[in-house]
Amino acid sequence: MSEVGSAPAVTLAQKLRSGAPVSGTFVKTTSGQIVELLARSGLDFLVLDAEHAPFGVEALDKALCAARAAGIDALVRVPSHDPAFINSCLDMGAAGIVAPHVKTAQDARSIADAVKYGRGKRGFSGSGRAGDYGAFAAAAYRASADASSMIWCQIEDKSALDNLDAIAAVEAIDCLFIGPADLGLSLGCAGTEDPRLSDAVAAIAEAGRRHDRIVGLFVPDTATVPSMLALGITVFICGSDQSLLLGRARQVTDTMKAAFPTD
Repeated sequence: MSEVGSAPAVTLAQKLRSGAPVSGTFVKTTSGQIVELLARSGLDFLVLDAEHAPFGVEALDKALCAARAAGIDALVRVPSHDPAFINSCLDMGAAGIVAPHVKTAQDARSIADAVKYGRGKRGFSGSGRAGDYGAFAAAAYRASADASSMIWCQIEDKSALDNLDAIAAVEAIDCLFIGPADLGLSLGCAGTEDPRLSDAVAAIAEAGRRHDRIVGLFVPDTATVPSMLALGITVFICGSDQSLLLGRARQVTDTMKAAFPTD
């Protein structure tokens, strides 16, 4: 939220609503220093991966503190749709939630209930980082939180494809985020080149356009970005801190070995 703490002057939510393409990466290493380093890279956002990395509440708190101090928006990919955990992430200053395995409109509505105060079901506390430790007036904080806290629903199940319009029609949803690995597995695809996966990605992008929802995609690298932009996909999570570190280390190793004498 731009009104409190050291959040960015232009928030990620504002960038998305402008239609501008944005890029980020998953953070799987539970270290505030990693967050600080990535904030200096020019990325638009980070996603702390509490679904597939060992992020407990204390590690998330430290990482979100680092993100706030470094001036970069950080979302949390939660391990489930548990409203108590979602509420904790937002109280700690997460810019939003990436919710895995959203299969139905009811899933999306339940997640929205956990995120948005105005829906009457989220428990309130203004004493955390997001509420400027109680210095922000309660009513103003709730209004600001509802306006800025993002909900990204991961579409990564075959059954979700039958409910795309119903999911996308849930007003509180900001982004339909495509998880191609799990979606491909659910569809029985042999690999990323399977036309069934390509058709599913196109269908999700089309549903986003019909309902004026932002559409995002995980990509392992930047090669497919131009073709995905042509579909109207504007949010990209490219790899993770681990893959970026490993990729660069391998590149340095290959370059150094090529320069070594061979005799």
